[in-house]
Amino acid sequence: MLISTLVSSVAFFAIGDVLVPGSPAPAFTVDSFIRGPESKTLELGKVHVIEFWATWCGPCVASMPHLTELQKQNPDVQFIGVAGFERGKDAADGTKRVDDFVKAKGDAIGFAIAFDGDGTMAKTWMTAAKRNTIPTSFVVGKDGNIAFIGSPNAELDAAIAKAKKADAPANPPATTNAGPAATSAVPPKKTVEVTEEPTDETGSSTTTSTSTETHSVTKNGVSSNSIVTVETTVEVRGGRRKTTVTRTEMVLSDPNKPMDVTGASGAAGAKSSSGSSSGSAGSSGSKP
Repeated sequence: MLISTLVSSVAFFAIGDVLVPGSPAPAFTVDSFIRGPESKTLELGKVHVIEFWATWCGPCVASMPHLTELQKQNPDVQFIGVAGFERGKDAADGTKRVDDFVKAKGDAIGFAIAFDGDGTMAKTWMTAAKRNTIPTSFVVGKDGNIAFIGSPNAELDAAIAKAKKADAPANPPATTNAGPAATSAVPPKKTVEVTEEPTDETGSSTTTSTSTETHSVTKNGVSSNSIVTVETTVEVRGGRRKTTVTRTEMVLSDPNKPMDVTGASGAAGAKSSSGSSSGSAGSSGSKP
Protein backbone atom coordinates (compact mmCIF):
# COMPACT_ATOMS: atom_id res chain seq x y z
CA MET A 1 0.00 0.00 0.00
CA LEU A 2 1.44 3.35 -1.08
CA ILE A 3 0.61 6.12 1.33
CA SER A 4 1.24 9.80 0.89
CA THR A 5 0.77 12.08 3.86
CA LEU A 6 -0.21 15.72 4.00
CA VAL A 7 1.10 18.03 6.69
CA SER A 8 -1.69 18.27 9.23
CA SER A 9 -1.10 21.89 10.15
CA VAL A 10 0.24 24.84 8.20
CA ALA A 11 2.14 27.58 9.97
CA PHE A 12 1.99 31.11 8.66
CA PHE A 13 5.43 31.64 7.19
CA ALA A 14 7.30 34.45 5.50
CA ILE A 15 7.45 33.93 1.76
CA GLY A 16 11.24 34.07 1.84
CA ASP A 17 11.17 30.74 3.69
CA VAL A 18 9.23 28.85 1.03
CA LEU A 19 9.96 27.94 -2.58
CA VAL A 20 7.08 28.80 -4.92
CA PRO A 21 6.63 29.46 -8.65
CA GLY A 22 8.38 32.73 -9.35
CA SER A 23 11.17 32.08 -6.84
CA PRO A 24 14.74 31.79 -8.13
CA ALA A 25 15.71 28.13 -8.46
CA PRO A 26 17.97 26.91 -5.63
CA ALA A 27 21.48 25.77 -6.37
CA PHE A 28 21.88 22.50 -8.29
CA THR A 29 24.16 20.42 -6.05
CA VAL A 30 23.90 16.69 -6.82
CA ASP A 31 26.70 14.39 -5.70
CA SER A 32 27.06 12.51 -8.98
CA PHE A 33 25.36 11.51 -12.21
CA ILE A 34 24.39 7.88 -12.72
CA ARG A 35 23.32 8.55 -16.30
CA GLY A 36 24.05 11.59 -18.47
CA PRO A 37 23.99 14.06 -19.95
CA GLU A 38 25.59 15.67 -16.91
CA SER A 39 24.93 19.24 -15.79
CA LYS A 40 26.91 20.97 -13.07
CA THR A 41 24.59 24.00 -13.00
CA LEU A 42 21.27 25.08 -14.45
CA GLU A 43 21.99 27.04 -17.60
CA LEU A 44 20.06 30.26 -18.05
CA GLY A 45 18.20 30.51 -21.33
CA LYS A 46 17.25 26.83 -21.13
CA VAL A 47 14.26 25.07 -19.57
CA HIS A 48 14.99 22.36 -17.00
CA VAL A 49 12.78 19.74 -15.37
CA ILE A 50 14.04 18.49 -12.00
CA GLU A 51 12.21 15.34 -10.89
CA PHE A 52 12.64 14.06 -7.32
CA TRP A 53 12.19 10.30 -7.04
CA ALA A 54 13.44 7.12 -5.33
CA THR A 55 13.97 3.53 -6.46
CA TRP A 56 11.52 2.24 -3.81
CA CYS A 57 8.73 4.66 -4.82
CA GLY A 58 6.13 2.91 -6.98
CA PRO A 59 4.52 6.10 -8.37
CA CYS A 60 7.99 7.43 -9.23
CA VAL A 61 8.79 4.34 -11.27
CA ALA A 62 5.35 4.46 -12.90
CA SER A 63 5.95 8.05 -14.05
CA MET A 64 9.26 7.29 -15.78
CA PRO A 65 7.81 6.25 -19.16
CA HIS A 66 5.90 9.52 -19.32
CA LEU A 67 9.02 11.54 -18.46
CA THR A 68 11.00 9.58 -21.03
CA GLU A 69 8.41 10.42 -23.69
CA LEU A 70 8.44 14.08 -22.65
CA GLN A 71 12.23 14.16 -23.02
CA LYS A 72 11.92 12.71 -26.53
CA GLN A 73 9.30 15.31 -27.43
CA ASN A 74 11.36 18.15 -25.93
CA PRO A 75 15.05 17.59 -26.76
CA ASP A 76 15.74 21.25 -26.00
CA VAL A 77 14.66 20.74 -22.38
CA GLN A 78 16.99 19.17 -19.81
CA PHE A 79 15.24 16.49 -17.72
CA ILE A 80 17.10 15.35 -14.60
CA GLY A 81 15.79 12.75 -12.17
CA VAL A 82 17.28 13.44 -8.73
CA ALA A 83 17.34 10.46 -6.39
CA GLY A 84 17.41 12.25 -3.06
CA PHE A 85 15.55 9.85 -0.79
CA GLU A 86 17.31 6.51 -1.10
CA ARG A 87 17.08 4.18 1.87
CA GLY A 88 20.54 2.73 2.37
CA LYS A 89 23.09 2.36 5.11
CA ASP A 90 25.30 5.07 3.58
CA ALA A 91 25.82 7.16 0.43
CA ALA A 92 27.81 4.39 -1.28
CA ASP A 93 24.96 1.95 -0.72
CA GLY A 94 22.47 4.49 -2.04
CA THR A 95 24.57 5.11 -5.15
CA LYS A 96 24.73 1.38 -5.83
CA ARG A 97 20.97 1.02 -5.44
CA VAL A 98 20.32 3.78 -7.97
CA ASP A 99 23.02 2.52 -10.33
CA ASP A 100 21.64 -1.04 -10.26
CA PHE A 101 18.11 0.25 -10.82
CA VAL A 102 19.10 2.39 -13.81
CA LYS A 103 21.11 -0.43 -15.39
CA ALA A 104 18.17 -2.81 -14.98
CA LYS A 105 15.81 -0.36 -16.66
CA GLY A 106 18.17 0.27 -19.55
CA ASP A 107 16.70 2.36 -22.36
CA ALA A 108 13.35 2.52 -20.56
CA ILE A 109 14.78 5.56 -18.75
CA GLY A 110 15.44 8.19 -21.38
CA PHE A 111 16.63 11.12 -19.28
CA ALA A 112 19.51 12.00 -16.96
CA ILE A 113 19.66 10.50 -13.48
CA ALA A 114 21.60 12.08 -10.60
CA PHE A 115 22.20 11.09 -6.99
CA ASP A 116 21.77 13.47 -4.04
CA GLY A 117 23.54 11.42 -1.40
CA ASP A 118 23.63 13.91 1.45
CA GLY A 119 20.09 15.16 0.84
CA THR A 120 21.12 18.78 0.25
CA MET A 121 18.86 19.22 -2.76
CA ALA A 122 16.04 17.41 -0.98
CA LYS A 123 16.23 20.14 1.68
CA THR A 124 16.78 23.19 -0.53
CA TRP A 125 14.15 22.15 -3.08
CA MET A 126 11.60 19.74 -1.61
CA THR A 127 11.58 20.91 2.01
CA ALA A 128 11.73 24.55 0.93
CA ALA A 129 8.69 24.00 -1.30
CA LYS A 130 6.77 22.28 1.53
CA ARG A 131 6.54 19.10 -0.59
CA ASN A 132 6.27 15.86 1.36
CA THR A 133 5.54 13.33 -1.38
CA ILE A 134 7.39 12.01 -4.41
CA PRO A 135 7.45 12.08 -7.34
CA THR A 136 7.56 15.85 -7.47
CA SER A 137 8.48 17.84 -10.58
CA PHE A 138 10.03 21.31 -10.70
CA VAL A 139 10.14 23.24 -13.96
CA VAL A 140 12.85 25.89 -14.07
CA GLY A 141 12.27 28.51 -16.74
CA LYS A 142 14.76 30.20 -19.04
CA ASP A 143 15.06 33.03 -16.53
CA GLY A 144 16.27 30.68 -13.80
CA ASN A 145 13.05 30.97 -11.80
CA ILE A 146 10.72 28.17 -10.73
CA ALA A 147 7.84 27.96 -13.23
CA PHE A 148 5.97 24.92 -11.87
CA ILE A 149 5.89 22.63 -8.84
CA GLY A 150 3.65 19.58 -8.89
CA SER A 151 3.09 16.00 -9.96
CA PRO A 152 4.42 14.61 -13.27
CA ASN A 153 1.06 14.56 -15.04
CA ALA A 154 -0.67 16.56 -17.76
CA GLU A 155 -0.11 19.76 -15.78
CA LEU A 156 3.63 19.20 -16.10
CA ASP A 157 3.24 18.84 -19.86
CA ALA A 158 1.44 22.18 -20.02
CA ALA A 159 3.99 23.87 -17.76
CA ILE A 160 6.88 22.74 -19.98
CA ALA A 161 5.13 24.04 -23.11
CA LYS A 162 4.49 27.39 -21.40
CA ALA A 163 8.07 27.68 -20.15
CA LYS A 164 9.45 26.98 -23.63
CA LYS A 165 7.36 29.81 -25.10
CA ALA A 166 8.63 32.34 -22.56
CA ASP A 167 11.38 34.68 -23.69
CA ALA A 168 14.89 34.08 -22.46
CA PRO A 169 16.45 36.91 -20.41
CA ALA A 170 18.48 39.41 -22.40
CA ASN A 171 22.24 38.79 -22.16
CA PRO A 172 21.99 36.14 -19.44
CA PRO A 173 25.07 34.97 -17.53
CA ALA A 174 26.15 31.42 -18.31
CA THR A 175 24.72 29.87 -15.16
CA THR A 176 22.57 30.61 -12.17
CA ASN A 177 23.12 29.96 -8.50
CA ALA A 178 20.29 32.02 -7.11
CA GLY A 179 19.12 32.55 -3.57
CA PRO A 180 15.70 33.42 -2.15
CA ALA A 181 13.76 36.22 -3.78
CA ALA A 182 13.44 39.52 -1.95
CA THR A 183 9.69 39.46 -1.53
CA SER A 184 7.07 40.35 0.99
CA ALA A 185 3.79 38.56 1.63
CA VAL A 186 0.61 38.58 3.62
CA PRO A 187 -0.22 35.45 5.63
CA PRO A 188 -1.49 32.69 3.31
CA LYS A 189 -5.19 31.91 3.17
CA LYS A 190 -6.00 28.24 3.60
CA THR A 191 -9.28 26.42 3.06
CA VAL A 192 -9.93 22.72 3.55
CA GLU A 193 -12.90 20.84 2.11
CA VAL A 194 -13.59 17.23 3.08
CA THR A 195 -16.18 14.99 1.42
CA GLU A 196 -16.94 11.35 2.15
CA GLU A 197 -19.06 8.85 0.24
CA PRO A 198 -19.53 5.10 -0.14
CA THR A 199 -17.51 3.35 -2.84
CA ASP A 200 -17.29 -0.05 -4.53
CA GLU A 201 -13.49 0.15 -4.49
CA THR A 202 -11.83 -2.60 -2.48
CA GLY A 203 -8.74 -2.55 -0.32
CA SER A 204 -7.07 0.48 1.22
CA SER A 205 -5.15 3.21 -0.55
CA THR A 206 -4.24 6.86 -0.28
CA THR A 207 -3.22 9.02 -3.22
CA THR A 208 -2.34 12.66 -3.51
CA SER A 209 -1.94 15.19 -6.30
CA THR A 210 -0.88 18.81 -6.26
CA SER A 211 -1.34 21.65 -8.71
CA THR A 212 0.10 25.14 -8.51
CA GLU A 213 -0.88 28.18 -10.53
CA THR A 214 0.35 31.75 -10.55
CA HIS A 215 -1.64 34.91 -11.25
CA SER A 216 0.46 38.03 -11.92
CA VAL A 217 -0.80 41.56 -11.35
CA THR A 218 0.98 44.89 -11.72
CA LYS A 219 -0.16 47.98 -9.85
CA ASN A 220 1.70 51.28 -9.58
CA GLY A 221 4.73 49.66 -11.13
CA VAL A 222 5.00 46.91 -8.51
CA SER A 223 4.70 43.26 -9.50
CA SER A 224 2.56 40.98 -7.33
CA ASN A 225 1.92 37.27 -7.67
CA SER A 226 -0.90 35.22 -6.26
CA ILE A 227 0.26 31.63 -5.79
CA VAL A 228 -2.56 29.12 -5.47
CA THR A 229 -1.70 25.54 -4.49
CA VAL A 230 -4.40 22.88 -4.50
CA GLU A 231 -3.52 19.57 -2.86
CA THR A 232 -6.02 16.74 -3.18
CA THR A 233 -5.87 13.56 -1.11
CA VAL A 234 -8.17 10.63 -1.79
CA GLU A 235 -8.34 7.91 0.86
CA VAL A 236 -10.19 4.63 0.26
CA ARG A 237 -10.75 2.41 3.26
CA GLY A 238 -13.53 0.13 4.48
CA GLY A 239 -15.88 0.82 1.58
CA ARG A 240 -15.66 4.59 2.03
CA ARG A 241 -13.96 7.18 -0.16
CA LYS A 242 -12.75 10.34 1.61
CA THR A 243 -11.55 13.30 -0.43
CA THR A 244 -9.68 16.18 1.21
CA VAL A 245 -8.95 19.28 -0.85
CA THR A 246 -6.59 21.83 0.69
CA ARG A 247 -6.35 25.16 -1.11
CA THR A 248 -3.64 27.59 -0.06
CA GLU A 249 -3.32 31.06 -1.57
CA MET A 250 -0.30 33.28 -0.98
CA VAL A 251 0.14 36.81 -2.28
CA LEU A 252 3.71 38.03 -2.71
CA SER A 253 5.15 41.23 -4.07
CA ASP A 254 8.64 42.34 -5.00
CA PRO A 255 9.09 46.11 -4.82
CA ASN A 256 12.64 45.69 -6.15
CA LYS A 257 11.37 44.36 -9.46
CA PRO A 258 8.88 46.91 -10.81
CA MET A 259 7.26 46.20 -14.14
CA ASP A 260 7.48 48.50 -17.14
CA VAL A 261 3.81 49.41 -17.06
CA THR A 262 1.66 51.33 -14.64
CA GLY A 263 -1.89 50.85 -13.54
CA ALA A 264 -3.32 47.37 -13.11
CA SER A 265 -2.77 44.51 -15.48
CA GLY A 266 -3.03 40.80 -15.01
CA ALA A 267 -2.02 37.49 -16.53
CA ALA A 268 -4.27 34.96 -14.93
CA GLY A 269 -4.09 31.23 -15.36
CA ALA A 270 -6.99 28.82 -15.17
CA LYS A 271 -8.84 29.17 -11.91
CA SER A 272 -9.21 26.13 -9.70
CA SER A 273 -11.67 25.48 -6.93
CA SER A 274 -11.69 23.01 -4.12
CA GLY A 275 -14.98 21.54 -5.25
CA SER A 276 -13.80 20.69 -8.76
CA SER A 277 -10.42 19.38 -7.73
CA SER A 278 -11.61 16.14 -6.14
CA GLY A 279 -10.47 13.17 -8.13
CA SER A 280 -9.27 15.26 -11.07
CA ALA A 281 -5.59 14.32 -11.04
CA GLY A 282 -4.71 10.70 -10.59
CA SER A 283 -1.04 10.57 -9.73
CA SER A 284 -0.18 9.05 -6.43
CA GLY A 285 2.80 9.84 -4.30
CA SER A 286 4.97 8.28 -1.65
CA LYS A 287 6.19 9.97 1.49
CA PRO A 288 10.01 10.03 1.68
